[in-house]
Amino acid sequence: MKRVISNIIIVACIFIAGVCGYKLYSYYKEYNTAKDEYKEVAKEVVKTKNQGKDRTIDFNRLLKINQDVVGWVYAKGTGIDYPIVLTSDNEYYLHHTINRTVNSSGAIFLDYHVKADFSSEHTIIYGHHMRNGSMFATLLKYRENKFIKKYDAIEIYTPSEKIKLRVISAYAKKANQKIPVTFGDDYNISDYKKDILSRSDIQSRVSSKEIKNAKQIFTFVTCSYEGEDNRTFVHCIRVQ
Repeated sequence: MKRVISNIIIVACIFIAGVCGYKLYSYYKEYNTAKDEYKEVAKEVVKTKNQGKDRTIDFNRLLKINQDVVGWVYAKGTGIDYPIVLTSDNEYYLHHTINRTVNSSGAIFLDYHVKADFSSEHTIIYGHHMRNGSMFATLLKYRENKFIKKYDAIEIYTPSEKIKLRVISAYAKKANQKIPVTFGDDYNISDYKKDILSRSDIQSRVSSKEIKNAKQIFTFVTCSYEGEDNRTFVHCIRVQ
């Protein structure tokens, strides 16, 4: 009887290990499928000159791939180099790629409350923190002073312009508060800047005068695994 029970336990363990192994394989296969998909899109639409210093995005080609595209984000030193999409909710692109393929990597997308031309007082951009380092996983680098001293610029390309951003604050906190898109008398943009600067893990290289005079804030958000339901927030302002 003991031998029978032992054999059952061994078979059960082998079965569980097989199921877990298959699921793990499926996850990484899905991650890599999305990674390859975005690489292929970038190969088609990103044009560079002067050893990569001058970049242009072929939005005509990009819009043929997906009409929801509103921009492209590039952050040197992070590997972040993706199209930005916008639709009528914040759910669809959590589970669909730029090609509208069902995939847990999703896409980089604007909060549906903000303006498609990036003219909102507060532009909020979401992306997954994927275990293979893709999508917005490397946003967490901006919480390191050593990194921010070398790389604190993020660029957003649109069909009509290039928006240059500088990081002013980065930190992690629980996703337990609604992020304001517009600012009113009770909670104005100045108060919001004070709040995010007080939370920051890094010392921004942007002058206090530039931060004070900034009329817009851009915030990049991704999941953060150092605490339950945490998010990493990277806040930027637009510069000339």
